[in-house]
This record gives sequence, C-alpha cells and structure tokens, in this order.
Amino acid sequence: MSETKFLKPALLLTRVFIFLFLLPWQILRFTSPDSAAGIAKGFYKFSLSPTVGTIIGVLWMLLLVAFVTGFKKTWSYGLVLALHAVGTLTTIAKLLPPYEGYDRLFLAAIPTVGAMLLLWVLRKEDTLLSLNGKLG
Repeated sequence: MSETKFLKPALLLTRVFIFLFLLPWQILRFTSPDSAAGIAKGFYKFSLSPTVGTIIGVLWMLLLVAFVTGFKKTWSYGLVLALHAVGTLTTIAKLLPPYEGYDRLFLAAIPTVGAMLLLWVLRKEDTLLSLNGKLG
C-alpha cells in the first residue's frame, strides 16, 4: 500500500486543527467585544467599535466555515493564510527574544502559518470531507 494513503486524512486533520486554533479568537469577538477591541488597538493600532468588531467576527466565522468544509479552497485557504500571516507579522516584537515584549506563547502562530501554507499548496489533494472534493 502506498505511503500517500495517509495524506488525505492528514490534510483533513490539519484543516480541522487550524480551524480549532483560530476559532477561539473569533468567539472572543462575540463574547468579549471589549477584549477584541483592545487586541485591535494594541496590535493593529486602530479603534474597533463593537458593531464593526461583530461584523468582522461574522465575516471571519463565514470564512472559517468555508475553510473547515473545504469550500472554494484556493480562496478560503489563501485568505485564512494571508490574514493569519499578516496578523503574525504584526506581533513581531512578541516573536523575537531580543525585544522586551517577547512572549513564547506567540510562537505557536509561526508553525500555524507553515501548516496553512502547506494546506494551500496541497489543496487539490485535500478532498476528504471537503465540499469541493465532493465529501470524499
């Protein structure tokens, strides 16, 4: 049997784990809008009203549902990758030890970017339980 028999289940698990990694941040937009606004102010340097935060949360949730279901993979996987990569770059002071704000918990974002890139590159192989893979 081919060693690639594990590829499709591994891609599915990667998709699900990335979804689970990103989901709490979007839930935070609904359960604690003030906290989400503080994150926007602290990392992205802009104020976020509760209404705009909720709209962003709804859009992100729609994107995550598209992502986890494998719908329009080129766009959903690519957009999740791009948004997460930009978000990771905005935390550069948290990622590099010489900076005063270094926080090793933020390092989890780096392999996540790698997993997202790998999933985007292998998106045509990612067909297990994928809408565009006809759920098979």
